[in-house]
Amino acid sequence: MFGDVIMSKKHLCLIIGPAKYPEDDARMVALFLAEPGEKFICGASTANMVARYLPAGQKLSDVPGLAMVTDGTLILSEVLDILASNSRPNLPEKQYDAHRLAVALLEADSVSFLIGMAVNKSQRSLSLPAKPIVKSRFVRELADMLKQKGKQVMAEYF
Repeated sequence: MFGDVIMSKKHLCLIIGPAKYPEDDARMVALFLAEPGEKFICGASTANMVARYLPAGQKLSDVPGLAMVTDGTLILSEVLDILASNSRPNLPEKQYDAHRLAVALLEADSVSFLIGMAVNKSQRSLSLPAKPIVKSRFVRELADMLKQKGKQVMAEYF
């Protein structure tokens, strides 16, 4: 969090992937839940992790500020493409999640990324390097683009 600076501005937080070490998942989720503003969960494994650490009886749909739960690395890739085009997103319905996230990032004054570096064994691909490498590269590129657009950006890796 950026403290008082955020309170008067629009803030957005993305949580992407479980932590490399499962014992860090609870801290990662606690930080996510404590963030002000809009919240986005990227990835099914991430959504499951957040749901596991919610207070008893609370559902994901009850998380204050939760704007969307979406795919992970695929959506980040699409958002990068959208932002790199330097035009207002106008995409087909099938890319709606990427469109919504890109618009939210463009409208935010500050963005926090909470990035888990666990390897998702169900997403192994022979055509791509290890998913944590791809995910962290996408986040770095996205953070750089947002900084160039005048956004305050914080990224924390777990």
